[in-house]
Amino acid sequence: MSDLTAPTQPPLAATTLKTFPIFPLLPTEIRLSIWTLSLLPRTLELHSQRAHYANPHNTSAPSNFPGPPPFQSRCYNPALLSTNLEARTAALEIYTIALPLASETHHRPPSDQRRVLYIAPDRDTVVLLGYEPAIKVTRLVGWFREHLLEKAGASECALGRSITGLRNIGVSAAQFANSQGAQMLKFIGRDVFYDVEQFVLVIGPMPGCGTEQKPPEGWDGGRCMLRELSEGEEGEGGEDEMYRGFQWGVGRQFKEREGWMVVGRNRMRVASVYFENGW
Repeated sequence: MSDLTAPTQPPLAATTLKTFPIFPLLPTEIRLSIWTLSLLPRTLELHSQRAHYANPHNTSAPSNFPGPPPFQSRCYNPALLSTNLEARTAALEIYTIALPLASETHHRPPSDQRRVLYIAPDRDTVVLLGYEPAIKVTRLVGWFREHLLEKAGASECALGRSITGLRNIGVSAAQFANSQGAQMLKFIGRDVFYDVEQFVLVIGPMPGCGTEQKPPEGWDGGRCMLRELSEGEEGEGGEDEMYRGFQWGVGRQFKEREGWMVVGRNRMRVASVYFENGW
């Protein structure tokens, strides 16, 4: 029986802890493990500068220009890169590519960069929005591959380890929205995407085979995501109608008896891209 004469205790308030003050006291290996586990796979958009007659440094940069072809992106870089030295060191073990981004001002040449986009080539998916010339896509994928080969050095090659480029890449269906699109993708896939684990053909977010050249105006650079489309699954908004239109229209040529055609090391997927603000 409880003691009725004892002073009553106030009820404990249900509070959500937003800080973890003893984190610095944890062993180093545990802290590093926590930092690393917080680095989740991301979808990163790349888009081209809008063509402008007064811009001498537009997307038609010569193929012998050093560095990657000019792309822009509104995607955030991982927060861990700006948290503290320990977190940044852990993040840089994962984000081994720092892609220089093209300036959004017309008077700055591609070599004069202010910002880079950090990419984890083994987990992130890079999505190219809108139509991009095949030569520009080839240069970008080749730059990733050469950059990783250079960072790996002779020691990795001596051990017989295969050095590959991006494992996951998405390309707008606008690239292949013609009667010869599948044949073109087959050729490009064999020469450019041969070491890609997952190739995604992006249709959307609105009808038109993913022809949007850049993210929505109101997007702040937060979450860019892919929603895979497949038969029998219910899509959102007008996605079902968009997917059916693609399947029975220009998309029919990408189908084989077993499913979508093979691009890279696996069968390609079809997805829509959408954007949300915030982290």
